[in-house]
Amino acid sequence: MVRRVVVLLAFLSACHSGPWEPAKPHPNKGEYLAHLKLETIGTEVIGPDDILPKLGLTAVAAREGTIDEYQLQLDTQRITFAFYRLGYYSVDVKSKLEKLDKGYPDATTLVFVVTPGQRATVHLEFFGLPDNVPFAKVRDAVGIKEGAPLDHDKYDAAKDALLILFQDHGYAHARLEGTVIGDRAHAKATLRYVFDPGPRSTFGKIEIYGIPEGSLADALRARVKWSDGAPYSHQALVDTQSELYAMGVFSTVRVEPSESLDPVVAVKISVTRTTGNDMSAGFGFGLEPDAITLRTRFTWVPHDLLPPLVKPLLDVRPEIAKESLGCAFYEFKGCKIDPRGRVTLTLTKLDLFVPELTGEVEGGGEYLVYEAYARLSARGRVGIGYELFSKTVQLHGGWQYSVNTFPSFYVGDSTVEELGIRHVNFVGAYTGSITLDLRDNPIAPTLGVYAEMRVAVGTHLALGQYDYLQTTPDVRAYVHLPDLPHLVLAARVRLGTITGDVPATERYFGGGTASQRGFSSRQLSPFAASTRDIGKFVPIGGAGLFESSLELRTPPIITIKGFPLTSVLFLDGGDVTFAASDLDLSNLHWATGAGLRIDVGIPIGLDVAYRLNRLNDNGINPKPGDRFNFLFAVGEAF
Repeated sequence: MVRRVVVLLAFLSACHSGPWEPAKPHPNKGEYLAHLKLETIGTEVIGPDDILPKLGLTAVAAREGTIDEYQLQLDTQRITFAFYRLGYYSVDVKSKLEKLDKGYPDATTLVFVVTPGQRATVHLEFFGLPDNVPFAKVRDAVGIKEGAPLDHDKYDAAKDALLILFQDHGYAHARLEGTVIGDRAHAKATLRYVFDPGPRSTFGKIEIYGIPEGSLADALRARVKWSDGAPYSHQALVDTQSELYAMGVFSTVRVEPSESLDPVVAVKISVTRTTGNDMSAGFGFGLEPDAITLRTRFTWVPHDLLPPLVKPLLDVRPEIAKESLGCAFYEFKGCKIDPRGRVTLTLTKLDLFVPELTGEVEGGGEYLVYEAYARLSARGRVGIGYELFSKTVQLHGGWQYSVNTFPSFYVGDSTVEELGIRHVNFVGAYTGSITLDLRDNPIAPTLGVYAEMRVAVGTHLALGQYDYLQTTPDVRAYVHLPDLPHLVLAARVRLGTITGDVPATERYFGGGTASQRGFSSRQLSPFAASTRDIGKFVPIGGAGLFESSLELRTPPIITIKGFPLTSVLFLDGGDVTFAASDLDLSNLHWATGAGLRIDVGIPIGLDVAYRLNRLNDNGINPKPGDRFNFLFAVGEAF
């Protein structure tokens, strides 16, 4: 039997090979290695795909070479070591040769037969813990429970987490020695952590490199998350670096504490100004049963044009849409193709009057062709924003104004008058919003709460011709089971109401991947008869909106080329009514369904929804009688 020796360097130096191909007669007509197999006696602990590509003999099999005894010994040690790291101290690894196929008498398969034995469980020991570091936080940082199966990867990862925990409690120079004491006879592994916290430290002098003294250096200092003499904290360094990157004026940011053992820790902040022009272009499409949309986007950010704390952004978004109304989904020739687009120039001033207060001025125009009309608008906005508690709470207020003309109508005169789009519209409003964000991740949250309240007050004092009040609260919540952090239950409720004189440009539309998925985008709405396609009906928007969603997001099902594939189950309920007073929460449109997501940095996938009720309310509701809807999803629904 091959002697079992743990060789860490041999494991780390393991090479990879390409996919296995069927064996063929060897040109030298000698016995050769064609394939490797891994057989586990009992429950499979490590899959063949997780270990065989790392073995040196895999490359030998790929070139149909002969087995080298020394390489066989090294590969046996690699397999043994892989099981050792999972706590199988009594693992037994043997190897045998099998003939691959009668048609290839010289081809052999090398089979590693693994008997894992009993897995060791963990006993935790801590020495040198200072009184001001809570033991509960130490236990959470370790991430391994007493009596749990041993996993060396978790043990190694805990060392960095523990040192960061100590640094966050003021021990800048803490040291940690970790030891694993294995007891093969009793299948036990004692994880012993010995701490030398050293003296408690405080922050000292800050040195800034890369920019001269002035307004930009003052803005940088205003974002430093500690004061002189404050207790040392690793998290403060991380938060400071994130804040400086978020300013959008630095291409590199380095926040480095002094390596000296002095209890007063000086910090060096090195930054590099972003210069030149940032230009980007993108392309996308929307594919739904009711429309096909092709979109492009161009952005330009000149960094040297204005003072460093003023950021200009030019955003151009042309697009083309083909609606299936009156035209088969798969047809293009002879169909109505609608051009759309918008151009926006935004100037953002950081630290307006006081640190963290942001001012914005925006202007632009847009041409949009909707189902009921075409709209040409000139828009402007002035606003300020302030962030509290490390961006947990955000406040915004401002004034917005638009001048809207309607070159074309696709609905009858009575609907045109009802929507108020016969003449030029002037819409002015004062706006405000407050946002509370307690999510653990803004892109793919698994735990936390998000709440937002938006208010717009249209008035003649804002130079508009409409007096209205628009409120849109939005609440989302996310929870997961402690032992299944990737199984997430998510819920959302959104309400929108407009009372008073309702501008057509502010009306709500529902449906789509981020709304009620039983309907395509904008298709959950009051409808009116179309004059462009006789016998058809088109959405015109409403002053009342309600949306609710409940989702179960599952852990990865499989991994495709390194990208995890997950699934989602959902239940959506919602409605859009012409007047806010018409909303009836006891009579919503309901749809259920499922979807698949592949995470390529942002989740993308396909949702299939099935409508449950209200299929023929009045004969002109969206897709009366149709139950299924298919939507491409980019990102999570909420």
